[in-house]
Amino acid sequence: MAALPALVLIGAVAVLWLVVRAFRMPKLGPLAGTALALWGTAWALYFASLLGLLNRFPNLNVLLWLLLFAGYLPFVLLLRRLAQGARLPPGLYAFALFPIGFTFAAIQHVHPATHLYVLLLLQLLLLYYGLPAWYAVPRGRAPEARLLWLPTLVFVQIGITSWATLPPLASSEGMQWGFLIWTASLWLIVEGLRLEAGARRIEPVHLIVAVTVFMAMWALVVLNWMGAEAPQLTARYIVALSSLAAWGGILSVILPLHLAKTRSESKLTQWSSILGDLALFPVTRQPPTPESLARELFELFRRACENVVGLRLSVFDDLIVGERTRYGRTLEDRGIQLGRVYLGGSRRCGPFFKLLVRMVGQRLGEVIRSLDWQIQAHTDPLTGLFNRRGFEVKLPYALERARRGQRAITLAMLDLDRFKRVNDRYGHAAGDVLLQAVAELLERNLREDDLAVRWGGEEFLVLLTDSDLQQAVQIFERIRARIAELRLTDIHERVTASVGLAGGRIPRDSAEVFRWILEADDALIRAKQEGRDRIVTAT
Repeated sequence: MAALPALVLIGAVAVLWLVVRAFRMPKLGPLAGTALALWGTAWALYFASLLGLLNRFPNLNVLLWLLLFAGYLPFVLLLRRLAQGARLPPGLYAFALFPIGFTFAAIQHVHPATHLYVLLLLQLLLLYYGLPAWYAVPRGRAPEARLLWLPTLVFVQIGITSWATLPPLASSEGMQWGFLIWTASLWLIVEGLRLEAGARRIEPVHLIVAVTVFMAMWALVVLNWMGAEAPQLTARYIVALSSLAAWGGILSVILPLHLAKTRSESKLTQWSSILGDLALFPVTRQPPTPESLARELFELFRRACENVVGLRLSVFDDLIVGERTRYGRTLEDRGIQLGRVYLGGSRRCGPFFKLLVRMVGQRLGEVIRSLDWQIQAHTDPLTGLFNRRGFEVKLPYALERARRGQRAITLAMLDLDRFKRVNDRYGHAAGDVLLQAVAELLERNLREDDLAVRWGGEEFLVLLTDSDLQQAVQIFERIRARIAELRLTDIHERVTASVGLAGGRIPRDSAEVFRWILEADDALIRAKQEGRDRIVTAT
């Protein structure tokens, strides 16, 4: 008892410091500070009674229990706030067996036991809201520091109150040790809340103190019960339950922390991969199609969040991959809406997904602007047809379709006869109008997979898909006749065209296609030499 006054003084200063420190924290601090102040007051009154300072206070025990009960309520409110929207596997509610087991063991020695039932109710409320808030950490939805203070709050408080419920078991010396353990647990609670508020990591010293507090608390429970005049079966039951509670408390910190770190590393690897792919988006070296862009972005979002079910790109006439739902996020770039990502329900995908949507919107805007520039670089400005560079870009797609569908390709070189004379007689403006008219005629009379190119001057290259030489002759007889039927305001003479054809087979590679271009050009030269206005096939 000689050391008791010094212990009371040091303990009071320590608890007061922790209460002030808790109140200085925003949001969660005031509730935690209020709870610690109530519990600290209860301990102070108890030790004052041991020193004989409160001998004339008849209802001291009632007041102590009321302060203990009142201290639970702020923590219940705090955990209720943290547990909002959190889900928990039903099996984890088995932790409620700890306070239930200790309560029913204590009821055998305490009559009446009304205060124990109230205590049990408060502890069950603490577990009911605390378990979902705790489970949010290994799921990556809460800071890891919560694993320090929340298990300490739940397990140590259950241990302290379960041990202190029986006056015969709580000697003054034991209460001094219990007070030291309880003060250390308060430091863990305040320190954990501080780390959570600052989004800081748990340090090894925190884990060492937590394990020491858990083991010491439940060792104290076991020693007091073993020294009490309790039935042998009850004593064994309490020892087993205390051992499980000690290891349960330790594992409730260590195991989720390991899972949280593993999940964080996995998430970091996943997000590094996603951001790397986004930097290289689109992955193809060729100009992508709207469909390929949409599919690639959809798969990118699916990797980031399994709840993604659809993607709409409004910049491509509301092109949709997957399905539309009520929930989603908008893709934007520079204030312009580019589309929307659809989610399968009200379930969120986390803060990183929100950042990804913003980054994808910016990247998609860059790609769209880049595609516009590429189209301008690959397109003849006068006729709107592809130029030679555009042909080189489009050729791999045409070859892939031909090989996949086993379709023959024919190359045609078309040249307007005596075009120089048209320019000399009617001016270059009239010549430009003629080139535009021929380009429009080619686009109207060719199929969707065919490709018309302004090769240079008055020369046009046409790639016909799924056409052999005989079919190509029929197609160009029709085109040549329609060119001859052209009637332009500024040109007062009949316009004709000569055509050279080559190919008519499934090409092995692009080199063979370029050989066919040379052969078609040779055939065009022969058509000119034989009198123009005709079609010649390469031999």
